Amino acid sequence: MFGTLYAGVSRRLINPPLGINKAGLRLFADPIQAIESDLTATVLVLSNGDSKVAIIACDLIVIPTQTAREARRRVGEAIGTPASHVMLNFSHNHSSPALPGWTVDPPDQQRLKAKYQEKLFNWLVEAAQEADRHLQPARIGAGWGESYIGVYRRETGPDGRDVLGEVPDHPIDPAVGVIRVDDLEGNPIALLFSYGSHPVTVGPLSMVASTDFPGPAREVVENSLGGTAMFLQACGGNINPRVGIGYEVDCRETKKRVGSILGGEVLKVAANIRTHVQPGARTSLGNIPNILFTPWEPVEGDTCTLLGAAEEVVPLAFIPLPSMQEATTIRDHWYQLLEERKTRGAQAWEMRVAQHFASWGDQLVEAVQEVRPTLDLVLQVIRINDIVLASLNMEAFFETGLAVKSRSPVKHTQVLGYTNGVMGYLPRAEDYPRDGWKVNELYAVPDLYVQSYRLPVALHPDSEQVAVDRLTMLIEQLS
Repeated sequence: MFGTLYAGVSRRLINPPLGINKAGLRLFADPIQAIESDLTATVLVLSNGDSKVAIIACDLIVIPTQTAREARRRVGEAIGTPASHVMLNFSHNHSSPALPGWTVDPPDQQRLKAKYQEKLFNWLVEAAQEADRHLQPARIGAGWGESYIGVYRRETGPDGRDVLGEVPDHPIDPAVGVIRVDDLEGNPIALLFSYGSHPVTVGPLSMVASTDFPGPAREVVENSLGGTAMFLQACGGNINPRVGIGYEVDCRETKKRVGSILGGEVLKVAANIRTHVQPGARTSLGNIPNILFTPWEPVEGDTCTLLGAAEEVVPLAFIPLPSMQEATTIRDHWYQLLEERKTRGAQAWEMRVAQHFASWGDQLVEAVQEVRPTLDLVLQVIRINDIVLASLNMEAFFETGLAVKSRSPVKHTQVLGYTNGVMGYLPRAEDYPRDGWKVNELYAVPDLYVQSYRLPVALHPDSEQVAVDRLTMLIEQLS
């Protein structure tokens, strides 16, 4: 019937071929030499007989929005739902392979990445179809916890410039959002949890594919409660693990410790969510009058009161572009540097940077020729009863997540970045450089480093506020 929620979950391994490059430039870019822990994609399908949504949690760092759009289209077609009802979230794990479109690749890498991408699409479709076949009556509940494994990473150096570091006393959003999907007897089918922090405990010297800390966090939950655990990356654009970026070659101990801390908090919250029973009226036991008991009574009534999804694409403007002469000069500089580095036999990371920046120079010139280029911000909201997942295809900051949650009319609102593609960072107006954004400046803090995503220049300072306003409106539409 219409008031019944159905749920099914499935998982696929998505391990990459050895030799495929990661997605970094200066760091986290070397070819993967071993599989330290299995990368996975997990699909939860929810239906009420009328609407159907798919939520996908993936152990990858980033993919372009157009690639995510194709993956969502295929999954939607496979299970009979619109692509707008398919949510594809990336853990932003830096120990995972890059896909086509991230940077300039030699032919061998192009072939490896194209082949892996097609396999990934097939794995996602297979998992979605299997989850859809396994739909069963279900109930859903949610709760909040707190974890302080993350630390604000925008540190001010001795010269007054921002550096990528850590500020231990700076506020963060410690929220751990937990959603529990159970069968009608209260046994877990799926446990979704979100937290905002870069998964970089496995550092750049570890040339392995790894789940980073979300992997052991999932294991803690699954080994204790059962069901299938899914990590959803929240708004961690300016948050790193408090333990720092992994420095050692073997970072497994730190990865497990951080994941266990997060998983323990998820476990605490999930164990307190009861979907099939609720406290009844206090009563005495038999004829003993002065001791009161609280019996657990079955939960009755509809298990689904609302299931829906909505999506909006908002074009974001950039700050003023340079003149054609300046753009051409910048592009030519990087091509000249690329040739110089080829001639002297520069290190691999130096060549990667020069190739990437030369390609960015091309993007800059094309943007000037286009006159008024924009960037597509993809906003999506999925609502199940009184639970909302709201997402952006950007590296959103923790403050953005807090702003949306504070304005949402739905009490349990989890805000996710890194969803349905990743197009760049989304700093707030106050996060912009105090002396203005210089087009060719090599900023140390990644969220000022627009060239990493090959954006021509920075987004207009009001972009983050536009995102908060429009995402809030989208949530209200489903209310």
